[in-house]
Amino acid sequence: MRVEIPLFFVLGAVLGSFTNLLIYRLPRKISILNPRRSVCPNCGKVIPWYDNIPILSYIILRGRCRHCGWKIPWRYLIVELLMSSLFALNSAVLDLRESIIASMLVFAVVLLTFVDLEYMIIPDTSFFTILIAGVLETIFSGKIIANVLTAAFTFLIFIGVRYISKKGLGMGDVKLFAVSGLLLGPLNMIFSVFLASISGILVILPAMLKGNLGMRSRIPFGPFIGWSVYCVFILKDWIESLII
Repeated sequence: MRVEIPLFFVLGAVLGSFTNLLIYRLPRKISILNPRRSVCPNCGKVIPWYDNIPILSYIILRGRCRHCGWKIPWRYLIVELLMSSLFALNSAVLDLRESIIASMLVFAVVLLTFVDLEYMIIPDTSFFTILIAGVLETIFSGKIIANVLTAAFTFLIFIGVRYISKKGLGMGDVKLFAVSGLLLGPLNMIFSVFLASISGILVILPAMLKGNLGMRSRIPFGPFIGWSVYCVFILKDWIESLII
């Protein structure tokens, strides 16, 4: 087994813990620096370091606060397991450079997924992380003109979609498409848009048919975009081999 795979797993778990902090604090406009230590949302007690070990502490404490017994949401464990597993997967299937970029993408997408699902907003942290990942990928791949033009055209196209749909598409989704264009380039961006649209339809249409959603319901589309971009990125060499 490649030595970096367990290292990426541990890194993913640690960043998963930090991502949980961001998911809780950013939508509530709480500083990530103050309070410096994590506290229980229910009783306000400071969480000691030994109760804040990613994955293990949740299992040892059986998902409850040591002080007040408050049931810690499953989301905390899910985020840490998801990020650690995907970081390890990135390391297993990609080279080191692409593993780092893919892991930056995982961090951004997991963060925006849980925030967008609950609050219908995409954090700026996710935009900037994908933007940095896109800049790195563009520089290392040497496809500067193609990727920059893809980002620009993608932005213009979806600004048009937003206008035609009378703001049916959120501005956050437009910006997310644009920075993803810089990361993926023209061919892979087309696949990503297609995958996001199809996955969105497959999830949303049954809910509409059951009457759980209406035509005017607000739907968080960011997770569909983000996960589609991630899937296309790790499969981009295979996709390009099929087309070119």
